Parts: sequence; C-alpha cells; structure tokens
Amino acid sequence: MQSEKKLNVLLVTYNHEKFIKETLDSILIQKTEFDFNIIVADDKSTDNTVKIIKDIEKESKIPFVYLNNNENVGITKNYKRGFAACDAKYVAVMEGDDLWTDPNRLQKHVDFLELHQECTMSFNRYIVGDFENFKFHLQPFWVPEKEYQLITSRDLVKDNIIGNFSNCVYRKKELDKLPVEMFDMVAYDWLTNVMIGRNGMIAYLSENMNIYRIHSNGQWSGKSQEENLQNLIETIDEYDKFTGGVFHNEFMEHKERVKSQLRMIKPTEFINSVQFEDNKRKIIRLKDWIPPFIIWIIKGIIPNKITSKLKNR
Repeated sequence: MQSEKKLNVLLVTYNHEKFIKETLDSILIQKTEFDFNIIVADDKSTDNTVKIIKDIEKESKIPFVYLNNNENVGITKNYKRGFAACDAKYVAVMEGDDLWTDPNRLQKHVDFLELHQECTMSFNRYIVGDFENFKFHLQPFWVPEKEYQLITSRDLVKDNIIGNFSNCVYRKKELDKLPVEMFDMVAYDWLTNVMIGRNGMIAYLSENMNIYRIHSNGQWSGKSQEENLQNLIETIDEYDKFTGGVFHNEFMEHKERVKSQLRMIKPTEFINSVQFEDNKRKIIRLKDWIPPFIIWIIKGIIPNKITSKLKNR
C-alpha cells in the first residue's frame, strides 16, 4: 500500500449500536491499493455505538479518528464538522446503519474519479433493504447502458436517484466549496449533491455495491409516508429558494409528483375537497370530473360507509 492516505471514510453515527458492527465490518473488508482512515463523527449517541466502534478498532490496522461528541449538534451540523475534518483527496461517506457489499467498492470509485476529472463525485446503484419486513429493491430503477452514466444537478433535482450519503464518494475539494449557509438548514444528501454537481458532472456507476437500510428508527424511514411527503414538499420550496431559482422548473416538476403521491395515500380528503367559487361553497364530487375507471379503483380501497355517503349527495 502507498504511504500517502488517499481517502477518508467518514462514518456518521447516532444510536446505531444494533447495526454498527455489520457496518464497520463492511468497511474493514475493503481492498484498496491506497491507504485510508476512518473518521468517526458520532452525534453524542446515548447507546453503546462508540464503545462498539472502539472495541472493533482494537482488532484493526486501519487508523480511526474520533471527533468530539460531548454535544448533540444535529445531523446537518454533524456532517458539516465531519466534512471539515476530512483531509484526504477523496471522501467516502458511510452512515452507521448502512452496508457496503462489494469489497472493491472504494477502489472502483477512486479509479473512476482518477480517470474522469470532469466528475465532482460518484455514486453507485444500491439495494434499499427493509430487514424488519424482508423487503428489498434496487435503486435507481433504471440502469445505464454501459458501466456508468454522467448526470447533472438538473437531473438530480427532477429525481433524487442518489437517495443517501452511503453510496457517494466525493472529491474533498468539492466538499470544501459547499456554502456555509447550507448547514444552517436541514440539508441532507439531496441538496449536498445538487450543490456538488453544480461544479461538474456526477457519475452514476451501474454496479450494485451498497445496502441502504430501512428501519423503524431511521431518520427518514422511521416516519410515516404521509409525513415524509409533506416534509418533502416544504423542503423543495426551501431548496428552490436556496439555489436562487436556477432549477425552479425541475423543482416544481418534482413537487407536483410528490403532491400526486400524497393525494393517492389520502383518498378521503381528496374526495371531500372543497372549492370556494363566488363566495359559495361547492362540493366537488369525484364522479363529476374523474374518469369512471378511476372511480372504480378508488372505491375498491375506500370503506363502503364513505362511498354510500357519496352516493347520497
């Protein structure tokens, strides 16, 4: 191995004691031709996450660096200090409940970025894994015709196909360009990657090399679908404003798609929606403006008690 450290693995943790051993194992099996270390950004976990990491460190030859975790700073500021602490050419992020499934993953990303200087970052295809309910699916759904595809921030605004930090590898110099104001917001991987992509291309590697773990305590997966969609609508407006309207059309396209998803999971409110016109309240009945086959589908998922009320109106 070369003596010069070429990559930091930024391990971001908060109360991950149930998963951290598997996560760390998937980091420590990485085979690289370069040196890397692990920077632990723990946000003052109240469980045994850090103790487990330190116990595993004793059996490893990989250097570990621990950021001060005497204070809970929140996920966005935890990433801010984590990015600032990185000092290698490349940064691979790993959240404490995810997994890398390919032992050559880091080498593949670094090799690609070394050959493609036009790219500010790279990400790979991954599995969304709900181990609690035994449900798994590949993301993104579409696969490049070749081993990789280059996309832009505009593509990412339309559809956040990257989806999580753990399948990203960044050039450190691009992380350094992130505006400080971004970390005063609730800014997750989506906005980070959109901002990184403004300085160059984003590489999508078609190989599946990760598992993004879904579980009841997750930052996103621990909330209901309705709550996540409502939050996403608000987030889109914030991000559109933060990026100065450069991607306004794409953000609005994404927002309309989210609204459609929200309507599908709230059919009773959709049916009983009220429109005010000329100061008169008018009930808009579903059958007045929706094609018959859609009515038939919705009736199939709405209790008979509700549909009988609709018929009597």
